[in-house]
Amino acid sequence: MSGRLDGKVALITGTGGGQGRVAALRFAREGAIVVGCDCNAAAHEETVALLRAEGLSLYGQAPVDLGDHEQARAWVEQAAAEHGGIDILYNNASAARFGKVNEFSIEDWHYTIRNEIDLLFYTTKYAWDHLAERRGVIINVSSTAAWGGSKVAGIAAHAAAKGAVVSFTRQLAVE
Repeated sequence: MSGRLDGKVALITGTGGGQGRVAALRFAREGAIVVGCDCNAAAHEETVALLRAEGLSLYGQAPVDLGDHEQARAWVEQAAAEHGGIDILYNNASAARFGKVNEFSIEDWHYTIRNEIDLLFYTTKYAWDHLAERRGVIINVSSTAAWGGSKVAGIAAHAAAKGAVVSFTRQLAVE
């Protein structure tokens, strides 16, 4: 099958479900070589099975903890080495904890920051030179929580992290 992404190498984080799963399916249908990862091995394998059922492939591995910079580096470098480079980085993976700020633990704050912005920095850092070589693109997934106050209580850490995603993305455009 050929399409708009024919032959492009696309790294997609969080392929175990939701937007990551849909992106993996869509990119593969458009001809991309999709390299995915997820912290949930069983969910990632479900996505692999969905693609195989359509005669498509999903390369990559699970579990991968992208909040660990060494695991992020290893995943990116392995993908680039196996597929000859990187054209697209789709930063989708995230995990947050929720609670009112006065009741929110320091551990929960750090967990959310680690799993919503740190991991995005790590994958971007390690993919940057590969993307630059091929004039690649980065797609960072944020949230409406990034754009202002919400009537939903208990999402301060999530909103802060996703706001950081927006600011980080804008700065990357300059670099």
